[in-house]
Amino acid sequence: MEQLLDEIPNSVPEESILNSLFEEYFNHKHFKSKCQRNAIVKILKRESDVIVSLPKGHGRTTCFQLPIVLCPKKVSIVVVCLSSRIEEQITRLDCRHVYAEVIHAGTSLEEYEDIKSTINELSTIRSTLNSILYVTPDVVSTVNFVDLLDHLNDINSLGYIAVDLSYCENDWLRGLTKERYALGLLRNKFIDTSWVVTTEKNLF
Repeated sequence: MEQLLDEIPNSVPEESILNSLFEEYFNHKHFKSKCQRNAIVKILKRESDVIVSLPKGHGRTTCFQLPIVLCPKKVSIVVVCLSSRIEEQITRLDCRHVYAEVIHAGTSLEEYEDIKSTINELSTIRSTLNSILYVTPDVVSTVNFVDLLDHLNDINSLGYIAVDLSYCENDWLRGLTKERYALGLLRNKFIDTSWVVTTEKNLF
């Protein structure tokens, strides 16, 4: 990863290896903006948590998806409010051979164990493990989910934690107090994990 970052030029992004990877995984030759590209580079460097605020259609989701896909032997967590948005993102990732699962309030202990088993299996048969666990906010504070994060952390397989606030900022601001508090607890517990938060920026 360090070698990749060293090869990302600042002056001519079109000639960057990062652009080649962007095209390989998402079929786009160019980034939508310098801001999008800079956000992705910042996330890849893992020097700090990153908040990405971009207007609709300016590639917020890709800002965390590309680093996750490039993150070797790691499983990343993405917190999303809308089930339809989760389905949309998973459909996009299916074409990239990225293992993705959805964890919600109805996920049973047996299903958690199946997910854990699949993750362990993939880590032994593939040279790189690029996986995403999508979770709804009501899951964040549950014992089973925290236990799963502990397991990933123990085997050094926890990649990024992304919180996708796009399209539902008002819901997060007006309610979901328990969920926001639970996310804060996770941030304090997994201090060595890079966090990404995306929000929609209004142009007007």
